[in-house]
Amino acid sequence: MGSGASKTGGSPPQSNGKPATAAPNGAAPNGADAEANVVVDKRLPFSQFRELFTMKNYWKTVRRNDKQCSKTMFFKYLKANPENKMRYSNSSLYKLNLPTGFETIAASYLKVFDDVINIVEESPSDASSACQRLSAVGKMHRTKVANMKFDDFQQLEAPFLYMIQEVLQDRYNDKAENLFRKFFQFCLKYILEGFNS
Repeated sequence: MGSGASKTGGSPPQSNGKPATAAPNGAAPNGADAEANVVVDKRLPFSQFRELFTMKNYWKTVRRNDKQCSKTMFFKYLKANPENKMRYSNSSLYKLNLPTGFETIAASYLKVFDDVINIVEESPSDASSACQRLSAVGKMHRTKVANMKFDDFQQLEAPFLYMIQEVLQDRYNDKAENLFRKFFQFCLKYILEGFNS
C-alpha cells in the first residue's frame, strides 16, 4: 500500500498526480534508463539511440529555420552543379524561373530528410517506413527526372552538410558532422535502392 501503486497494477502517480508513462521496452520512465533500453533498427546508421537522439535535437534547429535551410541547401547544390539546373527548368511541375519555383523545389528536398527523421523518431526500432519513403523518392526520380544517373544523388551531400553547418553555427562540430554524414548516407542507400529497382 505504501508504494503508491494501485491494486490493479497501474503505474504509481508522479508528483504531478499523473501516472508515470511507460518507457519503451519496459524501461524505467527516466531519461537515461529509458534511452539505454531503446533498440535501434539495424538498418539505421546509429548503433545507439543516443546518437539518433542527439541528431534529432540538432535537427530541431533546422525545423525552426526550414525555409532558409531549404534554400541554402538547394542554392549550394545548384551552385556546385550548374549543369543540373536544366533538369528543373524543363520540369512541368517546378520552374526555377518562377518566383516560387526555387522555394518549392528546395522545400521538397528538405522535406524528404524531415519526413525520414520524423518516422525514425516515432519508431527507432523499425525503420521500414523510413526506408520505404526513401525508396519511393528514388523510384520517382528514375521515372520523372530525365537523364538522372544513380551517382547524381551523392552530389547533394556537401550542400546538405553545408546547410547543417550554417544553421547550427558554433554548435556544428565533428560530432554533428559525423551524425549527419551517417544520416545522409543512410538516406542515399535507400534512395538508390529505389532508383535502381
